[in-house]
Amino acid sequence: MMTNILNSTDVATTAHIVLGLAAGALAGVLHFATLRWSTALYLGRNFALALGLQLVRLGVVGLVLFLLAHISASTLLAGALGLLAVRRPFLRRAGGWS
Repeated sequence: MMTNILNSTDVATTAHIVLGLAAGALAGVLHFATLRWSTALYLGRNFALALGLQLVRLGVVGLVLFLLAHISASTLLAGALGLLAVRRPFLRRAGGWS
């Protein structure tokens, strides 16, 4: 009798984790790439536009994590990991903490 090493649930879980990592990383890139622009708007005293951009940034990240949570817990955790993984290069490039 031949055993199947990868059953369909293993493949689905792996696909969900890859999806979560990719979606979280993409959301993180968008979030942290617009952080400098948002800061410049605040410093330029354009508070309304800065606040609007801040709400959009947080809303996109929240929506992505919300959608990932509806897939599975492992997908949500992978998405959060993807988001945090792109944080370090952006902060390092900006000269901040890592």
